[in-house]
Amino acid sequence: MKKISTYVAFVLLGWCSSIGLVHAQGTSISGKVINESNNETLAGVNIVVKGKVVGTISSATGDFKLSVDQAPPLTLVFSFIGFETQELEITNSATTGLEIAMTEQSLLGQEVVVSASRVEENILESPVSIEKMDIRAIREAAAPNFYDQIKSLKGIDVSTQSLTFNSINIRGFGANGNTRSVQLIDGIDNQAPGLNFPVGNIVGISDVDLESVEILPGAASALYGPNAIQGIVLMNSKSPFDYQGLTVQAQLGVNHVDEEDDDMSLYNSYQLRYAKAFNNKFAFKVTASWLNAQDWRSVDYRDQSGIVERSVEFDPTVDGYRDNVTTYNGVSVYGDNVLNIGALGQGSSAEALLPTDARGNFSVRGFTESELVDNETESLKLGGALHYRINDEIEALVQYNIGFGSTVYTANDRFVLDDFSIWTGKAEVRGSNFFVRAYTTREDAGDSYAANTLATLLNIQTSIPAYIQGFAGARLLGASIDQAHATAFQASEAARLEVGSAEYNEAFDQLRNTPISQGGAQFLDETSLNHFEGMYNFSNQIDWAEIVVGANFRQYNLKSGGTLFALENIDRGDEFSITEWGSYAQITKKLLDDRLDLTGSIRYDKNENFEGQFSPRISGVFTAAGRHNFRASFQRGFRIPTTQDQFINLDVTTRRLVGSNSALVDQFNFRTNTVYTTESVNAARASGNVNDLVIWDDFDFETEKVNTYEVGYKGLINDRVLVDAYYYFSRYNDFITEVDFSHARRFADPDFEPSPGQTPLYDGAPATPQEITDASVPLQRYGFDVNSDEQIDVQGFAIGVEYALPKGYSLGGNFSYNKLLDEDKLEEQGLEVQFNTPETRFNLSFSNRKVTDKLGFNVTYRWQDAFLWSSAIGTGVIPAFGTLDAQVSYKIPDLKSIVKLGGSNVLNERYTTSFANPRIGALYYISITFDEFLN
Repeated sequence: MKKISTYVAFVLLGWCSSIGLVHAQGTSISGKVINESNNETLAGVNIVVKGKVVGTISSATGDFKLSVDQAPPLTLVFSFIGFETQELEITNSATTGLEIAMTEQSLLGQEVVVSASRVEENILESPVSIEKMDIRAIREAAAPNFYDQIKSLKGIDVSTQSLTFNSINIRGFGANGNTRSVQLIDGIDNQAPGLNFPVGNIVGISDVDLESVEILPGAASALYGPNAIQGIVLMNSKSPFDYQGLTVQAQLGVNHVDEEDDDMSLYNSYQLRYAKAFNNKFAFKVTASWLNAQDWRSVDYRDQSGIVERSVEFDPTVDGYRDNVTTYNGVSVYGDNVLNIGALGQGSSAEALLPTDARGNFSVRGFTESELVDNETESLKLGGALHYRINDEIEALVQYNIGFGSTVYTANDRFVLDDFSIWTGKAEVRGSNFFVRAYTTREDAGDSYAANTLATLLNIQTSIPAYIQGFAGARLLGASIDQAHATAFQASEAARLEVGSAEYNEAFDQLRNTPISQGGAQFLDETSLNHFEGMYNFSNQIDWAEIVVGANFRQYNLKSGGTLFALENIDRGDEFSITEWGSYAQITKKLLDDRLDLTGSIRYDKNENFEGQFSPRISGVFTAAGRHNFRASFQRGFRIPTTQDQFINLDVTTRRLVGSNSALVDQFNFRTNTVYTTESVNAARASGNVNDLVIWDDFDFETEKVNTYEVGYKGLINDRVLVDAYYYFSRYNDFITEVDFSHARRFADPDFEPSPGQTPLYDGAPATPQEITDASVPLQRYGFDVNSDEQIDVQGFAIGVEYALPKGYSLGGNFSYNKLLDEDKLEEQGLEVQFNTPETRFNLSFSNRKVTDKLGFNVTYRWQDAFLWSSAIGTGVIPAFGTLDAQVSYKIPDLKSIVKLGGSNVLNERYTTSFANPRIGALYYISITFDEFLN
């Protein structure tokens, strides 16, 4: 593979260089760009030759010069955020003294997007729903950063796990790490390869280097490949040719202002970007950003052993919060899992006195997040790029980005990502109608660990043995079961390690630095992916339609030291690798005097572990009266099971998560050692009736598919009102969700005892149904991904309205609705529903970027309905909440700076976005941004 890649790179460079030797008669152009309204010069205006990559920008004084290896005639395109794009035909080979007067944009909906069809088009004429934030929207956001501003876009849900870790969810089935949508930064998949989902913006892109964000809700597999079945997020950075000079931003803030969950603390964020071009041929940029703050804490102390939404919210800061609660298991308290004294005490002298039914259930005192997790979050991002224009047609570039950080995220545990890092390297050659790119992504989990696993292991060493001994001793002395529990709890309290003591710190460090595979809580992950991709647009060769073709190849190389993934070869310790490839074609035809755009595309993808899949898309846009666009589309998307879906092997203390690849099914003997749904086992043990047992024997695993039908309207009314609305219906087949099942702990060798951390592959004779029903028989519980046998339907709609008021004021709002129609089908199969999406939500905004020439503001209110969150870590109701973000900005032209005073959740109404996630309060901040080309 390495030799092939090197050969292809040399061929490409040689081909590009040979083209670069061909020169036509040149054209020299110079002039000045001004603002038509006040005759002031405009700096940073983007000036390109239409159909070429060659171009320049206007200087700080508005001047520009451009040399082109092409004889006239040619067309220059002048574009600048907030101004109408202009085209100028050049007919003289030596054109000087031009004066271009740019007109401020007066119409809404004039943005150009590329994500919907992989070609440039006006956002009003997009064949599918699309949301966009441009430079101005990013700069004027009523949020501390662009990632937080995404929460206010139409139809977008965000799960906040940390100040730096937000998961974007679209159209249902939300998750703290969403694998049904894809995020691309400059064409690079922004996922951690071992997790298969983006880790928020902890190692992503900085605000000062971000040119635009485009989000396509709904299936996008036809153009962007597998996994983009609910949407795709494209983030594009600024070219060093188009955006030159120095940009620096400093942001200081404060959070935890009420000191309910933590002491008041400082929020620090600093960003820098510098770019420079030489002779319009060579350009480079460097970027850096650093963020440090005390993060939000998870402080949900409801009891999971009861009905969470109705249980008392215990306060662990008050002594005696567990009085008379034998089985308390707090949502945000770790290591207090409910156990059974009878199951643990098998073989002891008091075995006959230890109840194996519900009377024997107990839990020891756990550790709260503040006792176990350092909530200091930090993010350091560094990047650089070198660009070279081989000729007027072709540009080559190399790009490198690396991010380091510490944060916490929620999955089947609260995972502490400490000294976590990801780096990406990309090489790309592109022209106005093609690109070829290759990139690699490498991650390193650093000192990351699982909080609940660590807390449980601490208690296994201390409190739990003390509880068992205390209970057994009390029963031998004639105590009742209730008395024995009381005695046992006091014994466990005496054995519990005091947080902060030398003994606690020693045990904590030892477990934190010991891999899960060796009996500790640390998980290792150095998984990598390599990706190759290319696209070509035949618009220069074919004029009767626009035809685009493309292809890609990708490989994952799993490497977790046995802490996260199963071993392909147990003796050698090798982990699995996965390869996949795909190709696509799209044709667009304009009809009815360009009022009707019809687009059809088809894509084929193949993963080595699954059958190949076709993803078609058909769409049409009809334009009436110039500004009213009606669209309809059908799209088919699919999702390849993630690396973890296929190959995970992770002990999360309450159960073991096992991948659904057939190799693991055989490793764990699921076909020979009969497994039963855990829900049915619990029912059978409660009733004593073996007929309550439900066998699980479906181990076929396929890709998830979705067919989405959508109709929409986007139009401009009276030049002042922009309306965007859509309705969609999605039908999922082979929907991937999780089943929880159990089987008996049986070894072929009855004397075999697994060593700490060793994966116990139970290969003994399967237990009979009668034995499974016996509460004294030890069981192993598993989480296992499966396909639903039923079709699962989801529908929804959204509408957004933006009203341009006089004097620059703007009023906007959007409303979205998402509904799972087949919840009962999943429940009847014993599968997790996990729709995890509020049925209704809305956003309102009021803004004016130019109250005066220097003063602007933006206010945004967000609200969402209560909903049920269900995931591997637990199930509970997320209450409805509303939150207000606001900012006031002031320009200082002499310093080329903007000062911004703002806050998110300014009313400090605490809220939580998903189960077991932190409680979010207010963040107040002030920032100053210096930009050489600030107009």
